[in-house]
Amino acid sequence: MNIQADILELLSQFSQLPQEKAEKLRHWLSQTFSYEPKVGILGKTGVGKSSLCNALFGKDTAKVADVESCTRKPQEIDLFGKDTAKVTDVGSCTRISQEILGNIKLVDMPGIGESIERDREYKDLYSKHLPEFDLVLWVLKADDKTFSSDEEFYHNIVKPHLEQGKPFIIALNQVDKVEPYKEWDMENCLPGKQQQINIDAKSKHVAERFGIDITAVVPVSANENYNLITLVETITYALPKDKKVTFVNSLKDENRSEKAKEEAKRGVFEAIGEFLGDRFMGKEGKDFGKMVGKIVDENSTLGKVVNSIAKMFFSWW
Repeated sequence: MNIQADILELLSQFSQLPQEKAEKLRHWLSQTFSYEPKVGILGKTGVGKSSLCNALFGKDTAKVADVESCTRKPQEIDLFGKDTAKVTDVGSCTRISQEILGNIKLVDMPGIGESIERDREYKDLYSKHLPEFDLVLWVLKADDKTFSSDEEFYHNIVKPHLEQGKPFIIALNQVDKVEPYKEWDMENCLPGKQQQINIDAKSKHVAERFGIDITAVVPVSANENYNLITLVETITYALPKDKKVTFVNSLKDENRSEKAKEEAKRGVFEAIGEFLGDRFMGKEGKDFGKMVGKIVDENSTLGKVVNSIAKMFFSWW
């Protein structure tokens, strides 16, 4: 099947766009639907980055291999399917590994919990790579007594290089180990009453210490599959509108909630509206197109075109 030709045929069949405009829209749609989101994964060794990625994107697709604590090189993993991964070193020295599922790139960044002496080196490293990420996900271990090294690294090394508006989310992992851990409901995979109170307090504390909104701190347990849907939806809502759909596509089926799918679709329609408005009417047209994209009916001409094309790429659409 020639997807590019099929897209062009659909565009000419459903719309009145001139050939040149249809070709530009085809190119934009192809790029958007095949885009690989790039997510920066931060967190100390042992916080459960690997297990969280496995739980979100597919069992045993993520592996972390620590290569001594001189680990100063981020490693980028492209996953094109459950059994296909390409690992690319990004830097110079030795460090890290992480892998995930579906057309998505995870970059496990080094540095947290090492030494003050490395700070200057890491400032350059983070200055280079943070702007490349569509989203930064920081993983903390919920039952840690203190996050002082994480806080210091965030405020001194990471925060200065986070672009304004860059999505930044903290996953508070392993909440099943928060005291009183014996309250954890093993059958239903839910925290007990006092445990939930302590988890809420820990989430509030983390949000205050990092200076972020509490909605950007999501308590989860990768091992217990607890609250993963909330994390997925939080990430989906935070991503740029044209980057949502391929992130949602990379998830395990059971983590792809209806809310996440609807938000991904909404993002696509808004982005298309902006694209068409900008091409036809410039800046004002872009704003108008965004508004139209928000209210477009899936049974409209535009809706039929987008739905038909999206189904070529995404089985869940």
